[in-house]
Amino acid sequence: MKIWLAGLLVVGGCWSSSSSDSAPDQKIAKRMGDICSIAKVGSSDAVKGVKKLGKYFDAHTGDLLGEWGDTLATIERIPDDKKHDDRARLARDRIQRPLIGCNRDLQRFGNAIEASPEASAMMQRFSVRFNRTIEIIFGGKDFAEVKALVLSTTR
Repeated sequence: MKIWLAGLLVVGGCWSSSSSDSAPDQKIAKRMGDICSIAKVGSSDAVKGVKKLGKYFDAHTGDLLGEWGDTLATIERIPDDKKHDDRARLARDRIQRPLIGCNRDLQRFGNAIEASPEASAMMQRFSVRFNRTIEIIFGGKDFAEVKALVLSTTR
């Protein structure tokens, strides 16, 4: 059940500043810090935490996915391999730092969800629906054929 939390952390975050002078990975780091705030609330009231997390994802998933894309593009634009790798490590450290700092809150939130039949059912429903969406969009025979074609042309 805790795998869903890791997936959500990749997809989500909260109420970030949209300042254009921040690097996209700094924006993601801010969002991860905000997830930590939700986890803190959710550790004492799992249903409230899951609802709060759901409201965020409803409003901000597009922002975060764009920031992930901007982070990757920022790094990939760097022609020098050493500088490229250094920038990727900086992004990793920025994004992971808040999550490492709130690991206990995230664990408590996950445990609270598992202990609450209502919160657990809410997360299970989200997980099943999200997986179904991904499977519908990226799964199936037609996508597999396109993927195989792309892979064969890059070898």
